[in-house]
Amino acid sequence: MNIINKFLTTGIIALCLTSCADLDLNPLSEGSSENWYHDETEIEMALNDLWRPDFFPIDAIYWDDDLLNRNGSNEVTLGTITSQWGEASTRWNSLYKAIARANKILQALDNGTASGLSEAKINQYKGEAYFMIGFAYCELATYYGDCVLNKGMTLEEAYTAVRTPKSEILAYAYECLDKAAEYLPTSYTGQQRPTKGAALGFKARFALFHEDWEIAIDAAEKCMNLGVYKLHDNYLEMFKANSSPEFMFYFKGDLTLKKGYGFMANVRDFAIRKVGGHCNQSPSLELFCSYTCTDGLPIDESPLYNPKDPFVNRDPRLTMSIQPFKTKYSADYKEYEQSKIDGTFPEKYPDYITLGYEYNPNPYANKVYEVSSGQMVLSTDSKASNQHSAYNGLIIRKFVKDDWKDFNNHGLVADNCYPYLRYAEVLMTYIEAKNELGQCTQEDLDKTINLIRERAYRGTGINYPRVEITSQAALRKIIRMERRSEFAFEGLRYRDLLRWRIAEKSHNKSMYYLSRAWSGSADWNGLTGDESNLVLSSDFLTILKNWDDGNFPIGGIPEIDEDGLPDLSPMEKAGYITTFYKMSFDPNKNYLWPIPADDILVNSNLTQNEGY
Repeated sequence: MNIINKFLTTGIIALCLTSCADLDLNPLSEGSSENWYHDETEIEMALNDLWRPDFFPIDAIYWDDDLLNRNGSNEVTLGTITSQWGEASTRWNSLYKAIARANKILQALDNGTASGLSEAKINQYKGEAYFMIGFAYCELATYYGDCVLNKGMTLEEAYTAVRTPKSEILAYAYECLDKAAEYLPTSYTGQQRPTKGAALGFKARFALFHEDWEIAIDAAEKCMNLGVYKLHDNYLEMFKANSSPEFMFYFKGDLTLKKGYGFMANVRDFAIRKVGGHCNQSPSLELFCSYTCTDGLPIDESPLYNPKDPFVNRDPRLTMSIQPFKTKYSADYKEYEQSKIDGTFPEKYPDYITLGYEYNPNPYANKVYEVSSGQMVLSTDSKASNQHSAYNGLIIRKFVKDDWKDFNNHGLVADNCYPYLRYAEVLMTYIEAKNELGQCTQEDLDKTINLIRERAYRGTGINYPRVEITSQAALRKIIRMERRSEFAFEGLRYRDLLRWRIAEKSHNKSMYYLSRAWSGSADWNGLTGDESNLVLSSDFLTILKNWDDGNFPIGGIPEIDEDGLPDLSPMEKAGYITTFYKMSFDPNKNYLWPIPADDILVNSNLTQNEGY
């Protein structure tokens, strides 16, 4: 079997998928496209199958600078993406498959092939098909630039198709999303389906990426004016909720089906070792340093920042996203330690408990508080007793629910909602586009970013730091830092770095962690010098000294640049942290992904993106 016939047989060639007006190379199992799409049941089944992450790709959080991946670097962080990269091929093929199916549905609805449908159903299905086409082409233009635009080419034409300029792709995509917004209702009951708001939200998202500022503002404002969505009352609880008025498009995990989405497809990598987790995916130290203080200033400008007690006086989203812990310089450290003796710890310090255990990376702490027994038990999440405790001392808190500790019973997954698009993003899109056009007003700030900040501080007893009108450059930095704090671990960061054209800064530096040194044994008595029951290495003694001196996990105050990126290199020179791996990003090519090699193999008219 030659390669072309092989591709035709398996339905892998994405361009063929887009071009088929009369042939669906990826038919549903219930029937081929020649006898499918004839009635409401068949069309609805075809559409229902589209509302999954296969067709709404999720960017891995280990591609960006918010996560330290103990398993090592990857093609994105190393800058080694090639035209053979599986993710680029899978995404390209899946999006074109979705376009092919949506095109077939529109054809059936327009030419009368589908019968027995009410006008309301026809409009719904048209809206959903346009929604899929518009989203898919926006996604393709975002990651690949110019791509093939099919408005009815034949199979033969697909083999000689050329790439259409990105501007034309986006114009058609925006048109499809406008049609989707026209046809779709504002809400559904029951199974999640695309809505008018989701169509406008995605249009705003991609228009912002491509610097179509006025289009982004218009789409975001229309979405805001629908009056359908609102911010969830509690930031921390939102990511544990089964639904939210803020979620505009999301994927809900299912423990029975053992299905989780995004990084929650394997929460063992994030759970503490005390419950059997690997704890090998950690919030990065860069992210840790990016949250502002409660006065709204970056940590290198705020007089409130205390590097010896780095969780105090910080934006509440820091401790809602990264599991907090006490240092010996915390004002209530003695009371904290005493509460573990008198049994009041769970009542007084619930925020310092995760999955039933105190989280304490203190390198002297070989024991932690166990809630169920009220006893101090052996810690496996500190260098005092485990060499594989979180490599930089940080673990995730955002999304973590108590039932994560049962991950082994559920195929390693969690059933959290993965918020693919939420209302806060629409608000942030609106204010960023307004600022980039130089049109930002205080009223704009108050109905967008300040609403988001107020929600973050709600219930803390702290007045939120209201963003006030200032220069465009100053607001740009505030907005970029706000997005990082608000959307950590939600799959938006990598795309933000690309659209801001700062990935060449964020991804051409080290990812840091603590020295790999540890006590050497779980039996260490937690003492040093002659009182220690073990001979401790000099590297571990350095970690202990850093803890004693208040230089854990980073020490000092890093400089935050105009894009909100912290520089941690001085902390490495001071001996507080060390390089785990170096990232690499080539600005001459890595702002786009390659066209898959297999598609170029069967169509020589397809050009490759520069550098691949």
